[in-house]
Amino acid sequence: MIYLVNVLRLLFLAAVMSLPVVPLSKAADTETELRDFVHDRLVDAVLLYDQQFRVDETGQYLDALHLHGFFQDPMSSTASTGMGLIALAIGDALGVVEDAEAKAKTTLLHLLGRGDTKRFSVDRSKNGWFRHWFDSRTGTAAAWNQDKFSTIDTAILGAGAAILHSYLSKKAEEAGEPLPRAAELARELIMSVDWTTAIRNPKRGSIHLVFYGLNERPTENVAAIPFDEYAILPCMAASYEKILGVSGEATKAWKKRFDTAEDLPMSAYENFTLLGKPRGSIPSHFTHQFAFHLCGTYASDPVFLDELEELMAADKLSFAKSGGPEALWGLGAGTELVFNKDDVIVGQRYAVSRLKKNEQGTASPAIMAGFLAVDEDRGRTDILSDLTSLWDAKQCRYVYRGLRFMWRCAPRAPDKRVTRVEGVDFSTWMFGLAAAHPKIGIEFFQRHAF
Repeated sequence: MIYLVNVLRLLFLAAVMSLPVVPLSKAADTETELRDFVHDRLVDAVLLYDQQFRVDETGQYLDALHLHGFFQDPMSSTASTGMGLIALAIGDALGVVEDAEAKAKTTLLHLLGRGDTKRFSVDRSKNGWFRHWFDSRTGTAAAWNQDKFSTIDTAILGAGAAILHSYLSKKAEEAGEPLPRAAELARELIMSVDWTTAIRNPKRGSIHLVFYGLNERPTENVAAIPFDEYAILPCMAASYEKILGVSGEATKAWKKRFDTAEDLPMSAYENFTLLGKPRGSIPSHFTHQFAFHLCGTYASDPVFLDELEELMAADKLSFAKSGGPEALWGLGAGTELVFNKDDVIVGQRYAVSRLKKNEQGTASPAIMAGFLAVDEDRGRTDILSDLTSLWDAKQCRYVYRGLRFMWRCAPRAPDKRVTRVEGVDFSTWMFGLAAAHPKIGIEFFQRHAF
């Protein structure tokens, strides 16, 4: 019996000794490398907005960066400017944008019609809505967009202003300092829009996509219904009514259709039930990531995080089914490469990829990063491991004027690059890295978003 016990002990020791050993210093090195990756890439993302997207004269942010050549289209995007305001808050928290308050003040004064650049003027509809695109230097509406005022792009701008206002206000309060002028202006911008007018039908939860003309003529038969990117609007509208001390139609719509992730409509994909619409396709995944990072209710809802985790699994599965690299996935929006039937690149175009609709097989590390809040909450580093492995292999890796980041690419040609980066679509790269950064964290969005 003793002999048998000793034999078993020897076999056990042999088995243990045959296991791969990871030295503690190696594990620490890996953790440090991941932490450094998050910090360095987040700083470069913030500086890309601050140094490249931002037009210093008026404080507006370009719709897109053209990575080749010296010419930049001067067109600004209202949504991109909202992301720029968030970048200023994050940059201030990191200590890499020293004049964030002054820059925010310039941006907001021009949007409010009180900037010192005399030739800059932006038209707004009667209830305060902005157009999606206008010239960053003059405020002149884009030729193709003169009649439309966009609710969702105004909402993204408002969400950016809300995050900036909250961040600057709480920073001043904790330091025992007076409220910064930029925080006052951010609140003024938020309150200059009657957000409740975006709610088309409170009972159905339908939302106006656009208004036509200064007097806001609505579309006759087109509206958004839960769940898509327009979920940010009732979040803004309900918060607006709360500030006013009323509980009106927007609050009713929010409570009836939007405020609890558990009650949002679901769509089926494979064995998953995913946030979407009662009928039709599941929206592109930036939709869910915008809702999480720009609406504090969703950022604080553990059920919404569960839904993001399931969505992430479905995203990965969709790429695994196509036989692409395991570490490369992400269904989002932005410029993509276009291939012919022989896998030869024949051009580029703007596209929105989603489950069951990704013709070019485009992957987006910006969307991968946008799910980092899930891994952070679960105590994992799976996504960071995927991103760093791609980074080390120089896949989907970009450099522009000394700033390094990851952006869209095709698994069939991960060493090829697009030549355009859209400010609003790139934001999820910044959001995710911020959620994974120890100085920012998920709490930043839970604390500061409306």
